[in-house]
This record gives sequence, C-alpha cells and structure tokens, in this order.
Amino acid sequence: MPREKSASRTDLLDTAMKAFWEIGFHVVSMSDLVRETGVSRAGIYSDFANKRELFHACLDRYQEVVVAPHFAPVEADGAGIDSIETYLNNLLMRFEDAGGFGKGCLVGNTLTQIPEEALETRQKLCAHCDRLTSGFHQVIANENGAHGPLTQAEITDLARYSMISVQGIWSYSRLTEDVSELRAASDTLVSVLKARLRGSTQ
Repeated sequence: MPREKSASRTDLLDTAMKAFWEIGFHVVSMSDLVRETGVSRAGIYSDFANKRELFHACLDRYQEVVVAPHFAPVEADGAGIDSIETYLNNLLMRFEDAGGFGKGCLVGNTLTQIPEEALETRQKLCAHCDRLTSGFHQVIANENGAHGPLTQAEITDLARYSMISVQGIWSYSRLTEDVSELRAASDTLVSVLKARLRGSTQ
C-alpha cells in the first residue's frame, strides 16, 4: 500500500526551506520542522525518508523560487555587466525592505555546516555555485566579445571571483544592518568588472 502523502508538498517545502534557511541544517531538529511546517512527523516522513532528503528537496525548491527569479537578469540572453548590477541592486533592495540583518543565502549559510563526507549535499551546494559562476561567465564573455581584452582563462577566473564575492556579500548580510556596507562591496565588484572589461569604472 502506498504511503499517504502530506497535505501539500509545496507548502511543506516552502516552510521547511524557511526553517533550514533561518535556523540552519545541522541545528534544526525534527521537532523544529514539525513546529515550523505545521506537518506531523508522520506527514513529513510520508514524503521524505529523513531530514537530509527533505533538505535536498528544499535546496531544489530554493533554486526554483529564490535563485531563478533573482538571477534571471544575469541568465537572460545577451546580458551584459549591467545585468549583474541589476541583480545586486535588487537583492540589496530586498535587504532594505526586510529592515536589515538578512538571512543570507541558504547555500552560503549551509556551506560552513556541511562535513566533507556529506558528498550528495556538497554536490548540490556546488551546483548552485556553478550556476552563479556560469551566469557570470556568460555575461563577462558577452561583454568581452570576440576581440575584448580578456583571455578565456581570465574570463573564467573573473566569473569565479564574482561568485565568491557575491556569496561573501550575502554571508556578511547576516552580521550587519547597514546596507551601505553591502552596497560598497557590491559597487566595488561591479567597478572591478567594468575596469577589467572597459578600462574604466564608469
């Protein structure tokens, strides 16, 4: 006989994702998840074998409902450096609207908690970082064109630098309520990209 599924898998994922995001994968308990989701242990276990399986589904949901819409300007066809500026500005506006002290990035928050042997989880986190890097790489390549100043190796390095910078900005958002600090870091990243590609920060 098939297992009875929880009333709304999507609602469960959204509320569980919020708990993992705010509390942390290793800190959050099944009791926390029951309280935060409003779904019984039996209901959760009817959909997911364990907390790790639920978390992996939440990481997939995060890509769908958080990353995809916010990163859309960067992933758009033909996007240039201005799309990265738009992406960063939109996230900074979200930080301001929340009144400061952001939740950071679910992936970034989890990176510091995952042991080396958690290979499947690490692969999902790496896939997120690779998505950001790929988006930045395409934007930088678009700006560089066929005869730009950067080699392919330099484009790759700059894309990886951009991803690491963005992850750092959102990690630091958990420590500060001063958006000007985050905006300064964001502006510096954009200035570096423009200087490398256009020879100026304008």
